Amino acid sequence: MRPWSYSRLSTYEECPKQYWYSYVENMPGFREESPAKDRGRDIHAEAEAYLKGELTMYPSSLQRVAAHAMLLKSKKATSEQSLAVNDKWEPCEYDSTETYLRGIIDISFTQEVEDGEEVHVEDWKTGQAYNSHPIQMEMYVALMSAYHPKAVRYVTRLIYTDLGMVTPPKITEPIRIKPIRMMLDGRIANAEADEIFPVRVGSHCKWCEYSSRYGGPCPH
Repeated sequence: MRPWSYSRLSTYEECPKQYWYSYVENMPGFREESPAKDRGRDIHAEAEAYLKGELTMYPSSLQRVAAHAMLLKSKKATSEQSLAVNDKWEPCEYDSTETYLRGIIDISFTQEVEDGEEVHVEDWKTGQAYNSHPIQMEMYVALMSAYHPKAVRYVTRLIYTDLGMVTPPKITEPIRIKPIRMMLDGRIANAEADEIFPVRVGSHCKWCEYSSRYGGPCPH
């Protein structure tokens, strides 16, 4: 079941059977990919190109968050950074056989402040804001802390390109890292102990790529 990621773990927790179809059986989805998903990928690619200096002007897709995008570029923020840890929460290669948890960070940068190094982690979001987004950022902080263990704080923000909204900075103090990791360890242990992978019926079923309504094997 390893390596885990935000998408794998959230898929499992939404519906273990969906996780089974997707990540264990590697079954292709039966539902046609939505234009919104394609659009999200395109906007992420444009944002990455802008931060890397491949575009001199911010793309129109970032118009509503242009001031923040320009600020990130001025700070020479890193784009699409691949991070991975083993089960001791030590950095390892992204595709290593010992990889326990991994993720690709949309935006990151460090800056020196009066009391030490401050680490910033940010994420581009298209569409609406969801309650799961801050939870995703906690996972990214847990990963980033393995690479910057001496940081005095970790600062996260979400950038909603369609809404034209940048969330206020959320500060995670180093003392919070261990509890966040313990919570993630518990969630992963629960998933890895599963030998049944039952269907978990809910509102998400109408969007599931394996639903019978799209020709998939799940009756829901």
